Amino acid sequence: MSYLLLADADTYVCRTWDDLAARLVWARERGYRAANARRATGYVDRPLLPSEQVRLVNDATRLALGSPDKS
Repeated sequence: MSYLLLADADTYVCRTWDDLAARLVWARERGYRAANARRATGYVDRPLLPSEQVRLVNDATRLALGSPDKS
């Protein structure tokens, strides 16, 4: 499964969860102001709800930073 990261006006394809987490950290370091992630299944599916987007970004960032799960 791959993921799409929408950071400001740029779009990045991340092939794995780890790639997504690393790209989120990279985007934060580069000063991107907005970052949204979603699964890229190749099929037309519903957009992620805002709460799902927030959780995906938070989980990926936590994974990239090596922080323990707080949920």
